[in-house]
Formats: sequence, C-alpha cells, structure tokens
Amino acid sequence: MKKRELRSLVAARETKSPMKTRLSSGSPTSVLPSQQSAGRRRNTPKKLIPENGVDSGAKKLTKTTVDSYKIPGSRNVVKVGDCVLIRAPQRVESPYVARIEKIEQIPASDKVKTVVKLRWFYHPEETVCGRRPFHGEQELCKSDHFDSQDADCIQGKCKVYTFEDYCMLKEVDKHDYFWRFEYQAASQTLSPDSVDVYCICEMPYNPDHFMVQCEMCSDWFHPSCVKLSQEQVATMEAYVCLRCSR
Repeated sequence: MKKRELRSLVAARETKSPMKTRLSSGSPTSVLPSQQSAGRRRNTPKKLIPENGVDSGAKKLTKTTVDSYKIPGSRNVVKVGDCVLIRAPQRVESPYVARIEKIEQIPASDKVKTVVKLRWFYHPEETVCGRRPFHGEQELCKSDHFDSQDADCIQGKCKVYTFEDYCMLKEVDKHDYFWRFEYQAASQTLSPDSVDVYCICEMPYNPDHFMVQCEMCSDWFHPSCVKLSQEQVATMEAYVCLRCSR
C-alpha cells in the first residue's frame, strides 16, 4: 500500500466552477475496431458460457443462483456486487476488471460448474477515445457490456470507486480503481462527453498528479506548469498564482 501525495479537487468544485472541454473521438489510429473493443473480453482462457448456461448441443440443465463463490487456492470469497480481477488472455496484459451481477451453478457431467454474469469496466485504451494524458493509472470506464464467464477465470478481488470517492482516499492499494466516464460499447461513445479542466494547461484532473491551489482565485495548478517544484510548493505558506499577484 502506498501513501498518496495528492490534493483533492472535490472541495474546489464547491468554490469555483472550472472550465469544460469536450472529449473528441481521437485520431483513427487510436480507435479500436468494434469487434476488438467489445469482443476482446471473450478471448479469456476459459470458454465463454452461452446465455442458456450449457454448451452448444448439450441437454438443457437447471441453473441454480447462489450468493457467493470461493476463489480456488485462496481464502477470498466473492459475492454479487463485488468487483473482481479477470485473467487476461495474454500474461503481459493488465487483468480485466468487472463487477459480478449474478452467480450461477450449472450441473455438468462430472461436477457442478460455476458461472458468473459480469459487467465489464474498460481500460481507457480499450475505448474509442484511447488513453489520454489526464487518465489516471488506475482509471477505468464503466461499460454497458455484460456477458458470462466460468468463475475460475477470477484472479482476485478489487475495489472500483467513483472518481469523487477515489480522490478522497488517503491511501490507495494497487487493486483500487476508479471511474468517471461510462462507455457504451455498441455505439462506442463516452458519457459525459465533456469534462472539467484546470491549470494554465487546461487539462482535466489526473488524481496521480500533484496540484496546488491559488489562495485568492481558488484555481488549481500543476507546479511544473507554473515553474515550481513540488518541494518548493511544500515550503510555501500559501500559493498565489501569477494572474492574482499582478
């Protein structure tokens, strides 16, 4: 677990309305093909379970809804509503992140198979806009993409916060994520389509980057944009921006 050296902008929103910028669709080279963007999730090592809960051609069997599932080889128990890490098909890729919507058990020939219905969170680079400089390292987009997977593709538990709640955390773990945009996978659109911007660089807030607030106008600035170091800011009793100091 690491300490956060961040200044939250949540309180600043109450004192000053920042400018907004509209999100564009990005350059064509950053766009993922629709079959790649929405279908990539189905390339997990485990076989995708059809919606009727049984393999094609097999006799239809009764599904039983259960409340929880114990991850093999660990003490972790996941429940409906929990967010989980899903094994990516390539080991070099970051784990996928999803929220469990339903857990079902399906009788098979030699054992009972557990299947989870998931709602996916997309990494920014998986969306039509691609990853931008303002995206945090732990940022995700909540999608409207649902499907079902074998439960044994679950690697572990994680937490996904709203942007505001994440900014209020004093400490963050490597499995703490956040979202501020929703992604419609079929239409490849993000909402909201505009976002608040700060500093003279007019960039949206990245919670991984330290910012300092002007005592007079309440605007927020990256120290590097106003030719200061974070160490210099730490020694100041108060910061006044160039515009307010004139």
